[in-house]
Amino acid sequence: MQLVIVTDIFGAQPEVLLQFDQSGLDYLCVQPYDHQPLSFSDDHEAYQYFVAHGGLEAYSKKLGEVLKAQTEPVFLVGFSAGAAACWANLVLEHLTIEHCVGFYGGQIRQMTHLQPLYPTELIFAEETHFSVSELMDALTGKTNLQQSLVPYSHGFMNLLSKGYHAEAAAVYWDKIKAGYLSSL
Repeated sequence: MQLVIVTDIFGAQPEVLLQFDQSGLDYLCVQPYDHQPLSFSDDHEAYQYFVAHGGLEAYSKKLGEVLKAQTEPVFLVGFSAGAAACWANLVLEHLTIEHCVGFYGGQIRQMTHLQPLYPTELIFAEETHFSVSELMDALTGKTNLQQSLVPYSHGFMNLLSKGYHAEAAAVYWDKIKAGYLSSL
């Protein structure tokens, strides 16, 4: 089974990929950019760069092409914009997705009409600019979907984000690894 990591707006920064490199798992990394950008000073700078380089629509399309090319089963893990890009592709038939885990994919709120065709778990974080409970209510009842809200800030898994929470990140990195290994 292929582990596919779909990064947030920071892209494939070494600090982000270190978590996967240390796990010893083989993975394919998808990022929103055709080249790895320089380090960003903060979340706002990363967001401006993301929007200037195509935003969520371009990222979703890029991920879709990667997923269509996969011939073996895929365990998909997305973060923030990466989780939203995953969500946008979960409606495509004939993909090899075995399971998808999305962390703090707030932009899913723009796509609540979609129905995932593959087993999906969404882990939402606390947000300040929209109601997570309203988003979760809008998604309630969809087949193939489990969702939860954790008491951490957006970006709690990303060492480069102001919302990073080391202890929570360690717990969820372990859960990703366990979930992936149990699906083999």
